[in-house]
Amino acid sequence: MDDDVALLEEVRSQAPERTLSRFTRADALALGLRALSLAEQDGLPVAIRVTRGEQVVFHAAREGATAEHDGWVRRKARSVRTHEVSSLELVLRQRVTGRALDWLDPREFAVAGGAVPIVVGDAVVGVISVSGLVGSIRDDHDLAMAALRGLDIRASTSGGGA
Repeated sequence: MDDDVALLEEVRSQAPERTLSRFTRADALALGLRALSLAEQDGLPVAIRVTRGEQVVFHAAREGATAEHDGWVRRKARSVRTHEVSSLELVLRQRVTGRALDWLDPREFAVAGGAVPIVVGDAVVGVISVSGLVGSIRDDHDLAMAALRGLDIRASTSGGGA
């Protein structure tokens, strides 16, 4: 339980890294390509999806990923858009509180780590989702965050941008 609480705090502390000064279609494509490059470097069998608003701007599936992973990235992204927090935060909230989000339709939502909201100002404007890594509850999330960290469009800490 203590590990879950510590990880939950770590995930919440990543909010500034998910907050960008802008998020254009070109930025969404660059984010997807960055995630794909990281996955290729390590030979990871993942599906990657980046949305801007409701539009899918990037989707790729590496060798070893299946159509099931495509469904997972879609459902994880829907969970993020609905709750406006990372899907790993949803998992950790369940584990810490003992309250499941069992009212969510599993055909439409997934409560599993790997989808991260992209924020401009105070609004969630996109989502990066990764599926396919089963080593721990955080592996998909960590790949998504590594890709986000590689973008050079972070919002300033003096008030953010639009």
